[in-house]
Formats: sequence, C-alpha cells, structure tokens
Amino acid sequence: MSLSTILRNRINELEMSISDLARRSGVSRATVIRILGGKDEHYSVSNLQAVLSALGMKMDLLAIPAKEYKDSIATQKAQRLIALTQGNVALESQAVSATSAQEHLEATKARIASSSRKLWAS
Repeated sequence: MSLSTILRNRINELEMSISDLARRSGVSRATVIRILGGKDEHYSVSNLQAVLSALGMKMDLLAIPAKEYKDSIATQKAQRLIALTQGNVALESQAVSATSAQEHLEATKARIASSSRKLWAS
C-alpha cells in the first residue's frame, strides 16, 4: 500500500478535511495535496512529519540488518551475472544440475560480497 493511500485512509477514518489537516499541521494546503497525491515527491521530510503528526501517526525508519541487506544485494547481483553467463552459453547451462547451479550462485555471491567495490558498483 502506498504512503498516499495510507494517509488518505487515515484522513477518511478521522473525517478530517484537507484544509483542517493543513491548518493542524502548519503545512500549506498545496503541499498537503502534493503529499496526498503520491505522484509529486517534492516535499520535505519535515512537512511529511508535520502531516503525520497532525494525523496522529509517526514515521519510523527501520533498517534491515546490514549483513542481511548486503547478502540480498550480493544475491541479486550474482543471479544477474549468472543469468547473463547462462544466456551466452545456453546449451552448456542445460547440463548443469540444480545443486551445481546453487553452488555456483553461492560462490559468485561470496566473491561479490567480499568486496565493497563490487557490492555497491552498478
């Protein structure tokens, strides 16, 4: 569910008008409309926090544990690299067992994860 949908649902639940929300939050009506529209993301975090506060909501930033996130990025990159390689050697990839393919994925992922340069490069 998008942020704008969550906010609009909360406004409906509270039976609050956009004008009331703008007044209570101290944010201009135009900015409130932009935040609720969900398409124009040119507003400040402080304005978003003010709107959330006026709606009785708060914003929590939750970080995925670094090891888990890095592993996820390395896995995605390894899968892309392997897919490119298999696309170039399609006949040879047919003879690769599932176990061998998984081992290859893990080895590639480990090489990527061992280097910050490799991990964060595009």
